[in-house]
Amino acid sequence: MALCAPCTTVIPWLYEESTGRITNHRNSQMSHYEKAPITEALIDIRVELSTELRFEDLHAIRKHVSKDYPQEETRNLAEGTIQFAPAMQASVQQKPWGLLFRNEAKNQVLQARLDGFTFSRLEPYETFEKLRGEARRLWDIYRELMRPKRVTRVAVRYINQLNIPGMTVEPEDYLNTYPHVSDQLPPELRNFGPYLMRLPMHQGDLKGTLVINEAMTPAKSPDTVSIVLDFDLHVDDPPVTTEQELWSFFDRLRERKNAYFEACITDKTRELIR
Repeated sequence: MALCAPCTTVIPWLYEESTGRITNHRNSQMSHYEKAPITEALIDIRVELSTELRFEDLHAIRKHVSKDYPQEETRNLAEGTIQFAPAMQASVQQKPWGLLFRNEAKNQVLQARLDGFTFSRLEPYETFEKLRGEARRLWDIYRELMRPKRVTRVAVRYINQLNIPGMTVEPEDYLNTYPHVSDQLPPELRNFGPYLMRLPMHQGDLKGTLVINEAMTPAKSPDTVSIVLDFDLHVDDPPVTTEQELWSFFDRLRERKNAYFEACITDKTRELIR
């Protein structure tokens, strides 16, 4: 069974009971990769704000971040309504819901919304410590100005793009998690091309869900097969009541994401990204 490079554009796209943490079978820490395939990493915090706050209140954030994040956009929320009587009618309205700030290099993005906060780092990715540090600095600004009542959801998401040499590759050479076609079919009928796979994985100890999204995407260079390996780990109503607990919980989410990444790739992939 082989993966064949697409010729047209496609849609991109173990547990230790005593500590409550996962470790992989190779080592307890994720290896450092000089050619880390991360195209975007983000930290997301959803909150419940006072019902008295309005979109205009978010503008107070601007003066605290505009020096480092001078590019600003408004994000809208679309709301649809359907009326059935006396005649069926549908309408869609948009209202401003958040502000998006980018740095000059356009590789760091802050979203401040009426339902929460997101900080993203685009490639080239640096380290989790830098991602976490900047996210916490910006979160402190958001928190002081918006005064959220409680944190309702937290998430980390890491989107990787693996660029594998060759027009045709065997998926098991590079991935431990991939669509498997029945061995009962002859080899010539088991090759497949562009695909999209989504695997929600329940995380009982974290009381959350990790979603693995895997898909072929247009290659960055000729004679390669590019695969997106996306890990989205989120927890509703996280067990945090203090800032220390919140950021320690993000450390746990990062460790879990790392364990899945290491488990999903093979040594051949590790050689590509070292």
